[in-house]
Amino acid sequence: MKIAVPTNTYKGLSDTVAYTFSRAPTFTIVTLSDDQVKDVKVIENNAADMSQGAGPLAARTLKENGVNLILSSDIGPGASNILETIDIKFERVDPGQMVKDIIKDWVK
Repeated sequence: MKIAVPTNTYKGLSDTVAYTFSRAPTFTIVTLSDDQVKDVKVIENNAADMSQGAGPLAARTLKENGVNLILSSDIGPGASNILETIDIKFERVDPGQMVKDIIKDWVK
């Protein structure tokens, strides 16, 4: 399973959840196997500076990276619709939390 978290920098598990999905500067992608972290990758969000269409582009980027689930504080209607279409699940988390903490809580 691959989980994506919209994040603020390139700190991986030590980063914090961004306040928005579509315009987060980065995505931290965590690969889990048997409920254990096997890999952590941080990618730039190319949609972050777009004036329109950021949600669908961000969603497609995550699909291309094999993401199955997004843990995010806020997802707009455009992104929400495309996530449903491309079969990526979404669960709401509070912004500002550490990535490692929300992954740990999700595994429980």
